[in-house]
Amino acid sequence: MLKSLVSAFVLFGSILFLSTSFLWKNEDLNPTGTYEYDHGDDGDGIVKVQKISSNKIKVSIFVVGGGPSHNMGEFMEVITIKNGVAKYKSGDCALKFIFNSKAVKVVQTGWNCGFGMGVVADGYYLKTSSKVPDMENAY
Repeated sequence: MLKSLVSAFVLFGSILFLSTSFLWKNEDLNPTGTYEYDHGDDGDGIVKVQKISSNKIKVSIFVVGGGPSHNMGEFMEVITIKNGVAKYKSGDCALKFIFNSKAVKVVQTGWNCGFGMGVVADGYYLKTSSKVPDMENAY
């Protein structure tokens, strides 16, 4: 019981820290790197980012939805970034990437992003590497 309570407290604290850290302006941030989340049976995902110029980044996403289907989704585009925020819009799909030095928050609106049924890219992806990732493959 105590272990569960401590785990919940740590998770809540981490989410609170991550969510408030996205309020800062990130004008000089270099978002290049790899970002990941793992929610076990509820899905996982990876975001790869390569800075191309002062206002352009190449973004790759690979997400797997939760069980029982574990449908997948992939996305790769070159998009504009300003003050640590990059946006993509096509038809019903909109993806917003909000970067800080430790993570990226992905916000998806709309369902027609080309992902499998029930798969969304929403979430906090923690930065696991600042190296230029392999952008040839989504995962």
